[in-house]
Amino acid sequence: MKVSQIAGFLGSGKTTAVMKIAEGLVNKGCRIAIVVNDVGEISIDSKFIEANGLEAREISGGCICCQIAGSFAETLAKLHEGFNPDIVIVEPSGVAIPWGLKRAAEYSEAKADMVIEHAPVITLVDAVRIDMLMRAVRRLVETQIREADICFVNKVDVATPEAITKTEELIRSINPRAEIAHPSSITGEGLEIVYDAIMNRTSPRYDDAVEEEMLRKEYAKGV
Repeated sequence: MKVSQIAGFLGSGKTTAVMKIAEGLVNKGCRIAIVVNDVGEISIDSKFIEANGLEAREISGGCICCQIAGSFAETLAKLHEGFNPDIVIVEPSGVAIPWGLKRAAEYSEAKADMVIEHAPVITLVDAVRIDMLMRAVRRLVETQIREADICFVNKVDVATPEAITKTEELIRSINPRAEIAHPSSITGEGLEIVYDAIMNRTSPRYDDAVEEEMLRKEYAKGV
């Protein structure tokens, strides 16, 4: 079962993006489930779920990449057994760490007869609030960018050209290997690249050694 996570800090536009991406994948014939970690997030509209033939689960009580990883794994196992989706789109809380979520997702393999495959990690980067976010939650934003495969520069319809350029430069300075995309969650323009990535590409499984190296590099910066 393939898991696609859409990361990003609270207010970055994840819910809108998740709904648009889910709708597009359904239209391409994919069987889609959505898991929302509703820690201060906006719930997915039940009418949207019904109209698109989706399965949806909300998990509360903490962040699914750490405090309630077991609940997340159990949810994935039950989705596999009861709905058998092609792809599970996960909207984690705004403080979730992508590699931690990969590890939590893989816990589900011990609970059901399945193998977890990861779609490329997509991190939404809010071009409108990037300066504020870097002041307030810099380490979190940097980690979400560093652990992404694709960085989705969001709110380009309202951000200034200078803010968009600054956001792109920040992404490249933190994660030079990440692809940078500018699709619109409102109009759907440019989302084909996202659909293709989720359907046809993969991201590495969780690896303790890789995470340790990421942490070593991060915490060695100030030394």
